[in-house]
Parts: sequence; structure tokens; C-alpha cells
Amino acid sequence: MDINKFAKIAESLRQYRRAELKDFEKEVGSKPVDQLYVDPLPGEAVLQSVLSSNTTFLLGRKGTGKSTVFAKAQAALRQRRDIITVYIDVKSLYDVLDANDVPEDEMNSVGISSVAYRAHMLRKLMLGKMIAELLKEISASCGRLTLLDRWRGAKKQYEELLECLHQIAQRAKNARLEKHEVPVLQRITSQLRSRQQQELAKSASATTKVSAKLGAHSAEVGAEAAGSLTDFDRTLDDTDTYNEYSDVVLKSFPFAEIIDEIQVLLSESGLTRLVAFFDDFSELRFVDQRLFVDVVLSPLNNSSNEAVKLKIAGYPGRVYYGKIDPGKTDTIGLDFADLYEAGEVQEMERSASSYALRLLSRRLQQSPIRLDRA
Repeated sequence: MDINKFAKIAESLRQYRRAELKDFEKEVGSKPVDQLYVDPLPGEAVLQSVLSSNTTFLLGRKGTGKSTVFAKAQAALRQRRDIITVYIDVKSLYDVLDANDVPEDEMNSVGISSVAYRAHMLRKLMLGKMIAELLKEISASCGRLTLLDRWRGAKKQYEELLECLHQIAQRAKNARLEKHEVPVLQRITSQLRSRQQQELAKSASATTKVSAKLGAHSAEVGAEAAGSLTDFDRTLDDTDTYNEYSDVVLKSFPFAEIIDEIQVLLSESGLTRLVAFFDDFSELRFVDQRLFVDVVLSPLNNSSNEAVKLKIAGYPGRVYYGKIDPGKTDTIGLDFADLYEAGEVQEMERSASSYALRLLSRRLQQSPIRLDRA
């Protein structure tokens, strides 16, 4: 046996990110997912569910194959001439965002603390970058499909539409504080300062060594600091505050224009829909996950008149649906306990073992490894 190549196969089973599949192009060809994909269910039932025309949530712990299913599904959809697809790695976009990108601005004069301002602008930058990446991927997919040859141009020229998408992407990415956002940030700042004063008052009363004068001074300084980023998130735990805040953020992005341009793109090209794959969704902090759903995913899903369908990968128990109706979506669990749910444990174990055997067999078949007989 070639130990090095066997190690390569073992390594392929440990990959949990879509991009890492490309590491095996040398061994299995330019489309490794087509050669290595093994569906967890007979008849490729998982893949067929993801390929359905419904919005789909694919749930499973890290390493259960969510990214591989998405890669295979997107490869299959790209064979069709009536659908355009895009793929977004949500976590990677959030990871590369630099807090230094937040524009410096003095907000205390209008009653907004620096903490509230920075937390708000950082989240707007995150969401804006996500929207910009989505529009960038749509433009790239247009090029791959050579839509110019199919363009009817009754409403808008092809180059004009691509320029509109680019301009909207730039507007979304260059997030700025809008006037309509100021009142809610002022209220959040007030809540942050009130909480900070209460916590400092409790601390001062419990510490007899601190003088009343020093305690009062500390409370004043703490109120000016207006808490931390964690305190900002805690403020959004209040349902009314969060709903008001998310509505304000949503109004900052031109989703009416985005959806209109997508619909023009589809109709003028003779396409039926846009299918958008969003991976690593559950690795966001819960507040960021809620805003991502309410500000980005919900408008795309609910306001596009069936023109956009979402495929979202997440972890079990860490999925927020927001205004997306779970009853109108497909939810697929990839954890063995969910995937092979059966009345008897033995039956579930047999199904899981069968999948593991099929997976290993496929990897060995696609590898040039030669097994020497003893």
C-alpha cells in the first residue's frame, strides 16, 4: 500500500470546508466533488431535497458534510440553463472584517456613545459586505452563463444592469450612519448608561472601602463610557428594542432595488430563479445571526416573488428563522440520529455503517492507491 496516498485519503475525510475539496483536484480531476460525493441516503435523497425548489435549511454538526452537499448541489444546478446560482461562505466574510474599518466619528454630541456607534457601524459593515459579496457573485455567474447572448433587453441593457448591481454593492459596502438610525441609537445609549450606573451603584454599595465621592465619580465616568460591546448585545435581548433596531438597519439597505434588479436579470435572461447557498451560517454570534436573517435573508426569501430560493447550512439548535416561515421551508438534518431515525437503535447503526462503508469505498475507488496482497 502507498502510505502517502492512503494518508491523503484519510486527510480528505477530515476536510470540513468547501474550499478544501480543491486540495484533491490533482488526484481525482478538476471536479473533485463529482468524483467524491456520496449521499448519506439511498437514491441521493439528501441531494434531491436540496435541489428542490424550496428554501432549505441543511443542519448538521461540523464535519457532517453540509459544504460537500452544497458543492454537489451547486454543480448539478449549474448544468441547468434556467437557473443562476451563487455561493457565500458567511463565516469567512465575517472573519476578515477589520474593526478599524469603522469610520471614526464623534457621536457624544448627539447623545450616542462611542460603544453604541462602533457596535452599530461594525454590524452594518458586516451586513453590507455580505450584500456586496452576493451581488458580486451574481455578476460573476452572469459571466459564466454568457447571458449577454440570451439577453432580450426590453427593459434594461445587460451592461446597464451589471453596472447597477455594482453601484448597489458599493453603496451597501460603504455603510454610513443614516439620520433615521440616530433615535434608536440614542435610546440604546440611554439604556447602556442606565445599566452601567446601576451596576456601579451596586458595586459601590458592596465595597465599604470606597468613598461615596469616589463612587459617584466612578458612576459618572462609567455612564460616559456607556458599557461595552457585550452590553450592547444584551440591550438587544429586549424584543421591542431588537425589533426596532433591526427594522432601522433594514431600511439602510436598498433591498427594493436589489430585488428589482434580480427580477429584471431573471426575466430578461429567460431564467426561472436565483439559488443562493449560504454556508457556515450558525458560526455567527446569535445577535449577528438574527440580524443577518432579518436584514439579508428574509427580504430575499419573502419579497422576491419566488425569484430567489435560499439554501442555508447551520448547526442543530443554533438556527434562527426570523420572518422566514419554517413551515414553508425544508429542513434536513445530517446528524446520524436525525438522518437515520428509526424505532430500533440497531437499525440506525446499520444505516450509519452502510453510509460510512459507501463513503470509504468511493474514496478508495477514486484514488490511484494499489493495495498489495500480503
